[in-house]
This record gives sequence, C-alpha cells and structure tokens, in this order.
Amino acid sequence: MEKKFKLGVIGAGFMSKAIVNGLILSKTIRVDDVFVSDVSLEALKSYDNIGVATTMSNDEVFSQSEYVLLAIKPQTFYSLENVKLDSCVKVVSIMAGVNKAKIKEKLGCEKVARCMPNTPVSVGFGAVGIDAEDFTLKEEREFIIGLFSSVSKVVLLNESKLGAVTGISGSAPAYFYLFAKSLMDAGVKNGLTNEDAEKLVVATMKGSAHMIENRGDKSLEDLITAVCSKGGTTIEAINVFKNFELPKIVDNAVFACINRANELENGESKAIDVYTDGACSGNPGKGGYCAIILINGEEIVVSGGKDETTSNRMELLAVIKGLEAIEKPSKINIYSDSSYVINAFNQGWIDSWLSKDWHGSDGREVKNVDLWKRLLSLYKTHKVNFIKVKGHSDNPYNNKCDKIAVEQYKKA
Repeated sequence: MEKKFKLGVIGAGFMSKAIVNGLILSKTIRVDDVFVSDVSLEALKSYDNIGVATTMSNDEVFSQSEYVLLAIKPQTFYSLENVKLDSCVKVVSIMAGVNKAKIKEKLGCEKVARCMPNTPVSVGFGAVGIDAEDFTLKEEREFIIGLFSSVSKVVLLNESKLGAVTGISGSAPAYFYLFAKSLMDAGVKNGLTNEDAEKLVVATMKGSAHMIENRGDKSLEDLITAVCSKGGTTIEAINVFKNFELPKIVDNAVFACINRANELENGESKAIDVYTDGACSGNPGKGGYCAIILINGEEIVVSGGKDETTSNRMELLAVIKGLEAIEKPSKINIYSDSSYVINAFNQGWIDSWLSKDWHGSDGREVKNVDLWKRLLSLYKTHKVNFIKVKGHSDNPYNNKCDKIAVEQYKKA
C-alpha cells in the first residue's frame, strides 16, 4: 500500500528538528512529504510554522509513512502501546541503548536502521554512524544516508560498532566543550577577558579542525610537531599534557562511555570500581596495602601488612587482593596511583615481559614475578580497565586506601 508521507517522525525534540530542518533546507525532501507526531502541542508548533503536517497520534504516523524516524527516548519507546506494523514500514532509529532486535520485537517490523548522530547536526556540522545493513536496495540506503548527509558526516558500519561511535563522536562534543572551557578559564586567569578568551579559543578550534581536514599526507603528529618549536613555548604545554597522560585520560574516558553504552544496550552489569594503594616505611621496609571494592553500593575493604617488603610489592598486592575479593568474572575499573602497575598493562610492558620469559629489555629478570603471575591470572579472569590517578588525589577512596595502608604497615 502506498504511503501518504515519505518520512514520518515520532518525537519533535531537538535532534529531530535539526534533521528535518536540514532535509528541507537542502531540498532533500519536500515539506509535504514529512509527518511529525509528539505528545506536546508546544513542541509541534515549530513544525506547523514551516508547513510540516503534525499530529499527536503515533499510530497515524506509523500507518501513513513509508519511513519512520524514531527520535524519542528509550523509556518513551518502551511505553508505546499496542503498536504493530506491517512489514513494509521502514524504521530509522536515533535512540541510544535500544538495539535493532528490540525495535523489531516491539514494532513487528522487518527493516531497521540504527543511527548515532551528535548534537552538532543542529548547526549542520554533525557526525553520524549508521547501520543500514537491513536495507539492501540502493534507493533505500541512499534515502537513509540522505536523512543525515545534509547536516553531518556519515560513516556506514555494523551495529556492533555503534558503542565506539558513541564514545568518540556521539558524546564527544561534551569533551570538546570541557577542553574549550578549560582553555578559556586559563586565559581569563592569565589576564584576558571572557569575551576575548572565547573568541580566541573558538577560532582556534575551528582553524585546527580545518587543518586536520586539509592536511594532505601529513599525520597528526606532523601537525603537532609543526607547532612545537624546540625549546619554545608550545612544547612546554605538550610536555605537561604528556606527563599527566592526556592520551590515557582520553582513552579511559572513551572506554567508560562505551562501557555505559553497552550496559544500556545489552543490559550488562555496571563495572565494579576497585580503589587501591600501597605504602612502605622504606624500600625495603614495613609495608601495608589496601583495596576498597564498591559493589552495588556496598563498600568492601581489604587490607593487610608485611614486615619486610617494598612499595611496588604493596601496590601490586593491593590490586591482587582487591581482585581476589570479587568472586565472579566481572568488568572492573582499577583506580591506582602506581605507574608501575598501570603502565605494565596500559603500555604493554607485561606483554614484552611474557615474550622474554619474564625478563626485561636489559635481559634481567623482572622483579616480583610471583605477584605479576598472580595478577595476570586475575586479569585474564576479569575484564579489567586500569585507570591512573594522582597520588594523594582528590578521589576520597584512593585517599582512604592510602591512610589504611599506612596504618597497616605501622601495625606490621
């Protein structure tokens, strides 16, 4: 049966308005080919003003549209009542955390495209990852791509990759805003006005993005080097970023974002947080360790001391004891201030040691092999993410671990 409207939209919120406005302004679709529903008359007014047909009935949109864009929150989707579609309806979803299988089960449709756009689509400079693998006909895929190409860069991929898209583009505008705000605040702290700091930072972000897009065969490292004169100013700032492990901070942030996206989508359990620290009266000397495990709001403290040991052994033992306290294989975030522990996993030291039968690049046997083997076994049992924190950081749990570890070596 031929449908009255080419595109139906369920939800008249921020993202759907950006997409529809982009389609109409780019003449990708005609105004009278769009039909929008929402429970709020106020939300529908902006569509009425540009001549788009509107309704408060989702059923009307489903029954009269060839393609239906789901631009609603997951909880709203699950609360839809008695919606069953005939198989010819083609669904496009921008809902986070609701996979294609769940949409098909709820609606009874056969074809679903999942899309993960970001908020800059509202100004025509968005990014979107699209899984359109259910749509095999050329004209169908072109239409779905066309929904977003007028307002964003489009990347086609499998649904399994959408968590990564969430981590590096869907959520990333907030990362850039945070970095921009930090730069602006630093400018004001050093004598600039708010207005001047914002002008300079915004122009720099725009220009830097343009240079990335037009760098030709240059790598990003080449662009960084071009700004960093030896012995100059920029290299000093870059060195600070590296010393505080900015790449690792970004990696950890994206990992956390993707983990959460997977939890929402698959109903997986939330990662368990484990905070660890070790302390020693000397190297060697009396030592103590502590791990604090947070499981379902419960705080579990594991601690102990040794009479003759080293700081590195105590840092390792804190992590080992924390992991041993978790009975079932789990996703675990380990927060530690020990570069010795963190770098072994995050920078691949342990892989190198294993390839050399627990010897370092200098040929000498790695210290604390007994503990490393215990930790490696636990690492393989669980899904562990190591996160570096500053010593005596603002994290109350790491600070508490430090205090308890010191108390333990005093008792030893």
